[in-house]
Amino acid sequence: MDNVHDRTGDQRIPDSAMADFRAAKRSRTACGYVGAILIAASLMAAALAGTSGSALADYATALMKRVDKAMRADKRLNGAECYTAAPGVIVLYGKVFDDKDRTLAESTALKVHGVKQVVNTLRTETGQWLAEESRINDTLVLNEVQGVSARVIGTEVYLSGQVSSVAEKQRAARVVSSVSNLQVVNFISVVPGPLF
Repeated sequence: MDNVHDRTGDQRIPDSAMADFRAAKRSRTACGYVGAILIAASLMAAALAGTSGSALADYATALMKRVDKAMRADKRLNGAECYTAAPGVIVLYGKVFDDKDRTLAESTALKVHGVKQVVNTLRTETGQWLAEESRINDTLVLNEVQGVSARVIGTEVYLSGQVSSVAEKQRAARVVSSVSNLQVVNFISVVPGPLF
C-alpha cells in the first residue's frame, strides 16, 4: 500500500481506509454501536498495517510539533507540554496557571490539523495554591490557633484575622512556617482582650 501524505507532506490515513472507517461507524444497525467501533478500529489497523513503523513515528512527531507550535503561540500555555499516545491522540501534561488556561490548551490542541482527541492531564498553579492553603488552615485549626486564616498566592501565604496578643500572632506565623516553605506575610491584628 502506498503511503498517503497530506498537503504539508505529513503522512495521513489513506482516503479509502477513512471511507471504510466512516461507513463502519455509521453501521450501527447491523452490529450495534460497539460492533461498529470494533469494525472501524480493525479497518483502521488494516490500513495502517501497510505503513512502516518509522512513517507512523514521523507522523506522530510531526503532529506533536504542530501542537507544540500552536501552544507556544500563546504565552499562557508555556507550561503545557504534549506527546502523541496514538494516531491523532494528543496527551497534554505540565502546569498552567488556572482552569481557563487548561481549557484553552485543550481547545488549542483540538484546532491543530490531525488532532482527533485530546487527553488533558494539565495541572494548575491555582489548584496547588488551594491545596496548600487548605493544608495550612487545617494545621492552624489542629494547633488551636483561633481567629486566623491563611490565603496562599504564589510563593507567599498571607495570614489574617485577629488575636489577643503579640505572642499569639507570632505563634500563628511559627505554626505556618513549620508546615510550609512559603514566605509568611502576617496581617494578623492584635486586639487585647478585656483586662478583667
